[in-house]
Amino acid sequence: MLDSSLWATGLTTMIVGMGIVFSFLVILVFAINIMVKCVEIVNKLCPLPVETPKAVKKAGTNDAEIALAIAIAKAQ
Repeated sequence: MLDSSLWATGLTTMIVGMGIVFSFLVILVFAINIMVKCVEIVNKLCPLPVETPKAVKKAGTNDAEIALAIAIAKAQ
């Protein structure tokens, strides 16, 4: 259980594995940042049309709809 070569092999494997994962995550962060910049450039070249929001009805202005909703709720 206290074999030093086994511990050294395990520690080396752990360090190499964690290094590979850390390197992958760093590369992933850089790749995402590059992709964000590419999308910003594409949006400047050909922007998507912006839709204007429709007028929203105020709640409580139509008493008939409220009464209907209450009647349906009571019926169930």
